Amino acid sequence: MQIKEWADELFEVFDEDKDGVINRSEFVELIDCLLKEKGIRMCETIFHKFDKNHDNSISKDELIEMLIDLAL
Repeated sequence: MQIKEWADELFEVFDEDKDGVINRSEFVELIDCLLKEKGIRMCETIFHKFDKNHDNSISKDELIEMLIDLAL
């Protein structure tokens, strides 16, 4: 599966309010799913790292960057 397809699927699942971004609570669920027990402890740090414009949400482009960074 391509990273963009993976991001599309993750967005479909975790953008619960379908507003086109992943907000902080949706992000916690996403990280928990991806990283299991480590996820909650790392969530705040990861969120701040990838919320490049500091708008307290993760855009699809920011999610793609995160997936690439975490996968490599």
